Amino acid sequence: MKNSAKLLLEFSVILGILTLIATYIISTTSGRVAPFIPIISEMPFSEPEESIFSTGLGISLFGTLLIVQVIYRLFKPLAEELGEFYIKGNERIRIISTVGSICGIITVSFNWKEFPVLHGVTAFTLFTTYLISASFSYDLMKKSGLDNKIRKYAVMAGWFFYVMMAVFSVLDNLEMLEEKDDFFHRMDNPPNVNTERSIYLNLTALCEWSMVFSFYVSLSTYRDFLKDTNI
Repeated sequence: MKNSAKLLLEFSVILGILTLIATYIISTTSGRVAPFIPIISEMPFSEPEESIFSTGLGISLFGTLLIVQVIYRLFKPLAEELGEFYIKGNERIRIISTVGSICGIITVSFNWKEFPVLHGVTAFTLFTTYLISASFSYDLMKKSGLDNKIRKYAVMAGWFFYVMMAVFSVLDNLEMLEEKDDFFHRMDNPPNVNTERSIYLNLTALCEWSMVFSFYVSLSTYRDFLKDTNI
């Protein structure tokens, strides 16, 4: 069990999920955040949820960063069996995933309210790079005879909710354009418990939560693959 990659993966996934749940419960029961349904990034604007959110997800994402390096190492012999495309792809996905994990740590460390542009850009990078790397990893493992239906549907769900989140976010911004004459009003003015929440804002939030949990489901399917592997 010492330096077990499987144990680190389980720890990172469980810590990430528990951190999100704890942040939601504390921020909503305190009356600072609307219970249905907050954008994840609007929750950690006050203490203690801000410290819980940034610390818990920061550690979880750092664990994921280490797991990425282990998976890259395990993918190398599989990629060599499949050919040049997968060899180069594995190298690039390692870089993409590393950048995404680092952006994730930045995202949870600099909140939306005080650092809207930095938070938004790094969050977008995190979500996009994760989906790209998850898709490549699924394809590589499938071609290597290591198919997993849960992983397949988790990746598909991730892309679906990612696209729908973007669509509903644009529709919400178009409403802001009509009401506030500013398409980017929401970026500089995060919603709070007193905000009148449009159906598009709620659907954006619902898709974001669903997408993030699909990420954790997808990541958890690598438990057996990492069995008996050291970091």
